[in-house]
Amino acid sequence: VVADASNDVAGSTALRAAEGAINDFVRRQMARRREGGRGRVDLRATVRFNPTFNFRDYTIPAQVGFIVYQVTLAVASLGLARERELGTLEQLLVTPMRRFELITGKAIPAILIGLVDFLLLLPLTFWGFKVPLRGSLGLLLGLSFLFVVAETGWGILLSSIARTQQQAILYVFVVAMTEIAFAGYLVPVENLPTLLRFIAQLSPLQHYLAILRSVMLKGTPLSLLWPRALALVGLGVGIGLVALLSVQHRLD
Repeated sequence: VVADASNDVAGSTALRAAEGAINDFVRRQMARRREGGRGRVDLRATVRFNPTFNFRDYTIPAQVGFIVYQVTLAVASLGLARERELGTLEQLLVTPMRRFELITGKAIPAILIGLVDFLLLLPLTFWGFKVPLRGSLGLLLGLSFLFVVAETGWGILLSSIARTQQQAILYVFVVAMTEIAFAGYLVPVENLPTLLRFIAQLSPLQHYLAILRSVMLKGTPLSLLWPRALALVGLGVGIGLVALLSVQHRLD
């Protein structure tokens, strides 16, 4: 039996279930042949991606993704809310600066901080917690950039709605607690009901956590991850457009 142990709990459970099912089948077959039902199969398991069933290999990549998610979302959500709270937003609006330039100026710091946060977490992940990196570091960085851009759009959207910085952080908390339920952070997406699995496909965090685990633990190349990458691009563009329209509507 070959088991995928990138999810240590699912992998060990699958192995035990396979051994029980096979031995059950053998006992029934031997009983039918009047051989006492004492037959047994020597189950030889090949465990892939996490041979020691180390729970950290599965949970730490998700922790990294969630921290980057929270930091990026929080920083982006404070941009316009801070200007509005301080009363400087009106001053920016009377300048020749276009709305798109204003949004870009607020988005760039959030993107940079999110990427720096990710880069700071990598050494701790690989050398501190001994989580392997079996895939391409360049691929991981590129897809992390797409994720950070998508979440920055979310943050700008929340910032356009919030009146104060405190309100913006409250929105971030509500969105984060909601999205985490669909992202595979606590419960595998495969275990969710059909409707919730569909909703999960609209979560950039869900795709990003799957990418982190695939690249780090399995060494999955872009040729297999392109649907996830395409989803991040599509969600990033969609969320960005909604954020842009929301900002323009509220500022006008």
